[in-house]
This record gives sequence, C-alpha cells and structure tokens, in this order.
Amino acid sequence: MKKLNLLLLIPILGLIITSCDSSDDPMAPVNTKGSIYLTSNPAGAQIWIDGDNSNLVTPDTVLNVEEGVRNVTLKLQDYKDTTFAISITAEQTSIVGPIVLTSDIITVFYGGSPIRIYETVGTDTTQPSGLDLSSGMAYGISSSQKGLVDIYYSSNGFLVQSANIFPGLVRETDFYVGASTDIYDGTDSPLNNTGTWTNNISDTENNYVFLYDHDGHYSKLRITGRGGGVPGVPAWVEVQWYYNETTLDNRF
Repeated sequence: MKKLNLLLLIPILGLIITSCDSSDDPMAPVNTKGSIYLTSNPAGAQIWIDGDNSNLVTPDTVLNVEEGVRNVTLKLQDYKDTTFAISITAEQTSIVGPIVLTSDIITVFYGGSPIRIYETVGTDTTQPSGLDLSSGMAYGISSSQKGLVDIYYSSNGFLVQSANIFPGLVRETDFYVGASTDIYDGTDSPLNNTGTWTNNISDTENNYVFLYDHDGHYSKLRITGRGGGVPGVPAWVEVQWYYNETTLDNRF
C-alpha cells in the first residue's frame, strides 16, 4: 500500500513542476528595462539618468534603465552639463555618442597676428604703448582712450607693466610668470591671492605670464617678438594673449 501511494505522487509532482516552468504563464514577470551605452568627447563624463547619478562615467553602459523616454545628463568639470532625451526599449541596448561636450571656459584669444606696442619715449600717435586686455586694442597712454589701458610698455627699464604705474592712469594689473613658453598648454592661472605676483615683467621674458586686471579678469599673455631700440626706431614688443571673460575665473 505504501508503494502504490508513492507511485501515484510522482506524476502529480511532475505536473506541478511543469506548470511552474511554463513561459506562457500570464502571471510571469515582464522585463521592462533596457540599457544605454554612452560615449562622449572628451571621455570621463558622469552619467545621470532622470536626475540620478549612475556612478558611471563615459564610455560605459548603464543597465536596468526603465523603458520609455529618459533624460540623460553628462557632467564633466570645465564643461557645460549636456542633457538630452532618449527612448529606451525593453531588453535592448541603445547606443548614443560620441556626445561632444562644450567647454564652459569663456576665453577670447587676441593676437592671431601678434599685437605690437611701443615704448613710451620717442613715439608718435601711430605707435601706441598701452593695451586694453578685454578688447585686444592698443591705445596711447596719453590718448583719449588712456582710461582703458591695463598694461603698457615702458622705456624706463624696458618693462611691460601695470598701467597704474604711469602718472594719470588708474587701472592696476598684477603679473605672474608661468613655467612654460607654450601659451596653449591648458595650464590655469594661480589665484591672485597665492604665489608671487608683481606689477611688471621684463621685455626679455620668454615664458607666458598670467595677468589679473582691475576688473577681476585673468589673462594669459606671451611676448612673441621684440625689436627696434636703435636710433630713430623705438623699441617694441609683440604680444598675444587669452582673456577670460568670466570674472574671477582663472581657467585656461
């Protein structure tokens, strides 16, 4: 009798197991999630989905993203946040990129053709000594635009120096000599309250120089050429520079 009962239970258990493994079971859970593979230029941007940090950076794949339209934000230091919408399909991987990120460093480059300024002695109105860093314009230090001059080229010691050193000019600019001649190297300026800042540089300086002007803007300037300084020909220097348009922003 005990053996008969055991035989009867075996097919019953088999039916139960078969029923639970059926893929046609309407009660089985449905996968509603997909994935996103993201790349960016430059790489290394944080990936945020619908305002939540995925704790991943590009290039990478975000798994288990709920299907539907999702808002993706890429975040990287020195670049603007980039947000876009993408439609996610369950059980599929969406490939996005490379997304080109936009720098949030707002600089203007002056001196594609280097700008020339002349020493203060033995020059005429066509040979300006001063520079307005914000506009890229050269002005005479005795001209009607002298109030715009940030730095000028002085015959006294042949120095490029802060405008406020010259009588009647008020704009003060600080100088910090950098460690390289490559103005395009991406090096940021030290903050104005750190390190050794002065009010001038020699016209023989070859390294680029960081400047901090009267309005709290940073520039990155290099002397690219020099000449004159002989009888009848006033000394001159040619310069090029980056000007950061954002106040107190020392990035380049």
